[in-house]
Amino acid sequence: MDDGIRLAPEEAERRIQELERTLSSLREDSEVAYVLLGLSGALAEVRSVEETLDLAVRTIPELFGATRCFAAAWDTPQDRFAVFAHWGYDAEEEALLHKQTEGDGFPLLKRALEERSPVFISDEDPLLGRAAIAIPLIRWGEDFGGLRLEFPAPRSFGAKDAGLARGVARQVGVALNNARRFTLLKALRGFGLRIGTGLRMSDVTRVVLAGAGDLLAADASWLYFLDTSQRALVSSGSSGGRLALPERLARLDLEDPRWAPLAEGRTVTVGELGAEFGEGSDVSALITPLQSATTPFMGALMVVLETSKMPGSEEREALSVLATQAAQALENARRFERQRSVARSLQEGLLRIETPSVKGFKVGTVYEPADAEADVGGDFYDVIDLPDGKVGIVVGDVSGKGAEAAAQTAMVKYMLRAFAIRNAAPGSVLFHLNNALARDLAEDRFITVVYGTFDPEARVLSLSVAGHPPPLVYRRDGGAVEAIHPSGSILGAFEDQNFESESIEMQPGDLFLAYTDGLTEARHGDELYGTERVIDSLKKHAPVGTAGVIARRVYEDAREFGRVTDDTVVFTFGCDVS
Repeated sequence: MDDGIRLAPEEAERRIQELERTLSSLREDSEVAYVLLGLSGALAEVRSVEETLDLAVRTIPELFGATRCFAAAWDTPQDRFAVFAHWGYDAEEEALLHKQTEGDGFPLLKRALEERSPVFISDEDPLLGRAAIAIPLIRWGEDFGGLRLEFPAPRSFGAKDAGLARGVARQVGVALNNARRFTLLKALRGFGLRIGTGLRMSDVTRVVLAGAGDLLAADASWLYFLDTSQRALVSSGSSGGRLALPERLARLDLEDPRWAPLAEGRTVTVGELGAEFGEGSDVSALITPLQSATTPFMGALMVVLETSKMPGSEEREALSVLATQAAQALENARRFERQRSVARSLQEGLLRIETPSVKGFKVGTVYEPADAEADVGGDFYDVIDLPDGKVGIVVGDVSGKGAEAAAQTAMVKYMLRAFAIRNAAPGSVLFHLNNALARDLAEDRFITVVYGTFDPEARVLSLSVAGHPPPLVYRRDGGAVEAIHPSGSILGAFEDQNFESESIEMQPGDLFLAYTDGLTEARHGDELYGTERVIDSLKKHAPVGTAGVIARRVYEDAREFGRVTDDTVVFTFGCDVS
């Protein structure tokens, strides 16, 4: 006996059709899922936002059978879309596409973003002249832009297309999130490399401001330092084009509830700064404290965006990491500036000399740093009143920069004075000085020196040179210039080195000139100033100037030739016949 329930033919047919529709829907869902899985894998291999969008416009049209596609990002400050990537357009169509951004933009994309859902145009769109799909792109919950796919003719869209479009929106949104993370990490790495090379406060400040602005694509960035009262932050630098710092934000009172969390090490977000920037302004800011290992709170870094929407948590964390790197670099720059100031003061003291009175002869000196921001070098000169009535003259260069070079310069100067007073003979002085330095100097340090003694009665100058540019003597009688080349190696490298001496008789009007290598290494492009130009300059100026004027003019000639990249000493000694 058959206990089964028999269905009427009409009901059986209805159920069969329903089952077929379900199976068809499942097949479509399976196909969509498979396609989206492949898209997800492809997008996972790209890195930047630009690469993500370029791949999207080349890959996604095939999924729908579209013939053209472009990706546009929403530019909030400009209140319009900007085309980032496109595929399938010829040159004329591409130009038209970019021109559309200057007008009403892309209303189909704007509608998709407003509705946060794909928009389908089955018939010919009056503006496009063809069927189209607009897919919104959302990144971290915020409007990013959209994709627009175009078809050569009218067509119908079904549930499969709708599901696929929604899936594409999700996958590209995830890829854009990942691309932004990658971009943040790449920007932080680049910032770390740039900030690690700067020592001067002005350079570090400039890199910090630019790095913060680039990291969050900000419209402006400002740096603040804690004032002496410890109760307020004062603006100390800015970077940004359209936005100027309002007076009300030039000083942040830490007793104000808005800014107080900064002193506790917390980042502050301000979603509405329109009142500070003017009525109708749509501006927000992110402010993070500057904290280093040695200074818990030294200031703050503010980035400002012309939008009411704040950056996401990952971007806030990235800015905090950047601020930590910046704080350490700024602390190092402050320490460097203090050391440089001490070194500069020490060097200025070393260059202040009491010039002995030598009847009939004058000394001219020029000391010039490479530029106002240059590190302190080891260039020096000296004039020594010797016990036997002679005069010692010194021009030297200690390798290195900064406080260490200044300290070593002081050591060399006073050691040389001590040896000269004991036995003034140039070769002997440099022999003993070299042995002392060879034991005391680090392996990578050395000194070059010109040392001579002048006998005013006999008018004889005796010279020894230790690895230094050869000094020059201008002869008034005939106008020739002689280079003095007594043999001698650099000081501090090897012990027990011998230094030759050479004696020169100085006639009325003759002039002795010694200098450091900053003079000959003045650079114009790839060309160096060189010794021959120094000789020409000496020939030109020696007949018509005093020792001091000649020294200055010889230096100015080198500076007019090109950039002087190192500290420079120019030292002249001769008969003042004026």
